[in-house]
Amino acid sequence: MSSDPAHQQRLTDSELPVLISRMAAQLATPHYPSADRAALKRHAPGQPPPLAFYRLWLRHLGVDLPAEGQTAAWALLASGLASMGGGAHRQGRGLGRALAESDYSEARLERLLAADDDTCERLFASLVRFLAAKGESFDWLDAGRLLLTRAPDARETLHRRIAADFYRHLPRQDKD
Repeated sequence: MSSDPAHQQRLTDSELPVLISRMAAQLATPHYPSADRAALKRHAPGQPPPLAFYRLWLRHLGVDLPAEGQTAAWALLASGLASMGGGAHRQGRGLGRALAESDYSEARLERLLAADDDTCERLFASLVRFLAAKGESFDWLDAGRLLLTRAPDARETLHRRIAADFYRHLPRQDKD
């Protein structure tokens, strides 16, 4: 595979769910190299992607590298999926719902949705640790869109959808 920017992959909306599902399935297989899984788990926002990320992408998924501006987001997605383990990707269960049902704080969600790109990545990594500790799974398509969407209108639409999903599933508090 070429590292030439002209050969780097820019995904369409229809390709994103397929690639996320393939990545989740690959990381969940018992035969995936444990050393690579461990390297992905150790990855933190702001660090260069580990070689395990490139190996996952090029050897196991067999697709061209993501566009250079998307590599950090994809490395964070791979790290999160590796950290949460098998069963992390649950299609149809929105991120907002998973957060609401796991007692994620409204203030933390507000900070996440209002954050700039770098802060969003750090807050997302924290969110993944929170959900992993609770044993919660969700549809990682929401995570992919959260980390990869750059257009302001599309980003606002996504934020509204995550927030609506959160409040729809937030347990109601009875007031006496």
